Amino acid sequence: MKNNLIPAIRLTLVCLVFFCGVYTVAVWGVAQLAPGQGNGFTISQNDKTHHINVGQSFTSDNYFWSRPSAVGYDAAGSGGSNHGPSN
Repeated sequence: MKNNLIPAIRLTLVCLVFFCGVYTVAVWGVAQLAPGQGNGFTISQNDKTHHINVGQSFTSDNYFWSRPSAVGYDAAGSGGSNHGPSN
């Protein structure tokens, strides 16, 4: 049992350090190269800051359909349902 337990604990610790530390910092570093540094783009309106490009409403057939929303595509709004118009 001891032959299996020590490698399992060691693997758990290595994975914990890698996925909670190294991988997280690597993804954050790559995001810093993107426009907006991975923080998204914001717009200020009426002394409130909102993120743009969240749940855009597409009306042209050139785009994929976005996810249906029960409360519209306003990032400041929220609702208790994520049901689409057909369900």
